Amino acid sequence: MSRNLALAAAVAAALGLTAVALPASAAAVAAVAVAQDPLTEADIEARAETFGAAMEALGEQVGAIRADASLSDADKSARIDAALAAAQPEIDSFVGLIEAFIRQEVDAGNIPADQADGILEMVRAQFAQIPAAMRSGDFSGLAAMGG
Repeated sequence: MSRNLALAAAVAAALGLTAVALPASAAAVAAVAVAQDPLTEADIEARAETFGAAMEALGEQVGAIRADASLSDADKSARIDAALAAAQPEIDSFVGLIEAFIRQEVDAGNIPADQADGILEMVRAQFAQIPAAMRSGDFSGLAAMGG
């Protein structure tokens, strides 16, 4: 496994997160950005740090909502859904960056093309777990993947 592939996989696994599907517009923007200026490990690491901080803040926000005894379960659910909806563009953007990086590595020959779809699905599957983990407060599934 190339160092770049290992980095992409480690970033995704260490964060232990996923978005269901990246909107086509976000994927297109990421692809154009990579075509103009190839991504580096430093780009991924810097963005992972920013993303991790955003997800930590989201976790704290959602935790505070869950702990607020003055809210009904319906109000808690609605506020958590709103917080998750507000964070979705950040999640989509980060997934798009990782996908663009993986595709860039395939194009460069650093990742075998026949492995790309499996890697992309793994990344998407990890990020798809964010909403459920945030809603429940149970991050054990994410921690099991290295988060």
